[in-house]
Amino acid sequence: MFKSGFVAIIGKPNVGKSTLLNLLIGEKIAIVSHKPQATRKSVKGILNGEDYQIIFTDTPGAHESNKKLNAAIIKFIDEALEDFDVAVVMTDNNGEIDEVLEKYLEKIKQKNKKAILIINKIDLMSKEEIEEVKKRFIEKADFADIIETSLIQSYDAKEKILNSILSLLEEGPKYYEDDIISTETERFIIAEIIREKIMNSVGKEIPYHTAVVIDEMKYREEKGIYYIKANIIVERKTHKMIIIGKNGQLIKKIGQDARIDIEQFLDSKVFLELWVKVKEGWTKKEAMIKEYLDPRF
Repeated sequence: MFKSGFVAIIGKPNVGKSTLLNLLIGEKIAIVSHKPQATRKSVKGILNGEDYQIIFTDTPGAHESNKKLNAAIIKFIDEALEDFDVAVVMTDNNGEIDEVLEKYLEKIKQKNKKAILIINKIDLMSKEEIEEVKKRFIEKADFADIIETSLIQSYDAKEKILNSILSLLEEGPKYYEDDIISTETERFIIAEIIREKIMNSVGKEIPYHTAVVIDEMKYREEKGIYYIKANIIVERKTHKMIIIGKNGQLIKKIGQDARIDIEQFLDSKVFLELWVKVKEGWTKKEAMIKEYLDPRF
């Protein structure tokens, strides 16, 4: 019997959703950062097995905010929860449920969908704390399975989670060819890799006022190399100076770190050119949010 289905991964920022997606797919298609809300839009990853195909959607971290940028992000979560077969709800040692996450847990319950609760980062928790988090979530939704793990440290995390998901999926068709691991374009994933390096290189506020757009991407067959030009969009001139760094050292490091991941992703040599451009107040302007939030081509 061939199983297939759509699995939505939801939870608050920084609980490990993107780490889980990359672990399951075996490729880096979602950015990972110690800073919360690294993911801004839903990213689909496709896992193909001998007798199954699972289409995962990694949703942005759910949280309360009146900002226009966050309102756009919430739309991606709403879209992901319109059509799914199984919900993977993730939490961590904080075990927090705010109004936004409670709304999505209620939606899972209303749709009568199967759900799995993953409590991540248990290495940071006592048994009593784990039980308290369980109790908190069980009161809000029904779960077919509850998995306690540490995605970074547990050697069997992938196997346990995958087996749990497969036990809940039903017989279905193959939606995508075997060699497709994501519905995202190469340009989108490359832009996200660059944004990840920015998030992990600069201070608290700047990453949330930063977007990355691939301006040019060409494969030069005679040299066997990709030429990629990317624009880093910031809101203020001070942000631009910080990202560039003293004598251009920080942007050089961002470029070097990003190039390593991009070369691995493309399986090719890469020449990466980065430019920083100021677009004042872009996170407050709907047209710019639409243009920069989802830079697919």
